Amino acid sequence: MKTRYGFVSNSSSSSFLIAFNGDNNELRDKLRDIFGVIPDDNYPIKSMPPIGDVVADNVDDSIKTLDEWMEYYRTSDNLDKNNERYFKRLNEGWTIYQGGFADHQNDLETFLCVSDIDYEDDEIIIWQEGGY
Repeated sequence: MKTRYGFVSNSSSSSFLIAFNGDNNELRDKLRDIFGVIPDDNYPIKSMPPIGDVVADNVDDSIKTLDEWMEYYRTSDNLDKNNERYFKRLNEGWTIYQGGFADHQNDLETFLCVSDIDYEDDEIIIWQEGGY
């Protein structure tokens, strides 16, 4: 029988990337448009924050050039199928925003942490593979 000593964690986290051609305020507005806002007082979940705000609040860093991407990831092969669409947007002058969710923060982040998110339109790309 083995005995384990030390800290054991079952928490999960996930990271996401957003390609967007605008500033932080415009990004927050776009995320609210995509994820919606909480309806009026009749909405049954009273403690639910606007999902777009939660996503925007969890954006940590940004990359503005392919050189910055290479410095951060040390490779151009990162993100497999997604790298081409992100590289294309970087070359068009868009910014790549990075962020993440952790399942120990709150119930909404737990949900977002394990969700697969893949959204693209003419103004934004959001991609996250569910948490681990």
